Amino acid sequence: MFLVFSGGCTSLKNLDLELEKESSPPPPDPIILAHPFTDVSVPGGFEKDQSKSFVYESGSGSVKVGRLFFKGSSNMKDTVEFFQDEMTNHGWTLVNSMTHGGKILNYQKEGSVCTVIIQSSMLGSRVEIQIGPK
Repeated sequence: MFLVFSGGCTSLKNLDLELEKESSPPPPDPIILAHPFTDVSVPGGFEKDQSKSFVYESGSGSVKVGRLFFKGSSNMKDTVEFFQDEMTNHGWTLVNSMTHGGKILNYQKEGSVCTVIIQSSMLGSRVEIQIGPK
């Protein structure tokens, strides 16, 4: 009798673990970089619009200027919070921000400036990143 009861408890524990696994939220998409700008991250799941994006880099690599466009399924609030956290994590300092039908975040760091423009779209958010020397 004891063995049946003990086996039943084990089955209940296994069932609880399976239910816990099923109810856990999926892991977030990995963060990607705004290539070739390795100090600017973009939320996982966002895709770069190559047809609109532009990067100029001098032959020596000493000058890099870019205007990059991304779109993804994350809502505007979460996208803004992502950039506020990640830009600071990469050493950028927020200079100012503006809200008007979207959000504009202006950052700077040693010799560079970066403007992140975030707008809501039907299926998530659109992001424009303008980056270059000061």
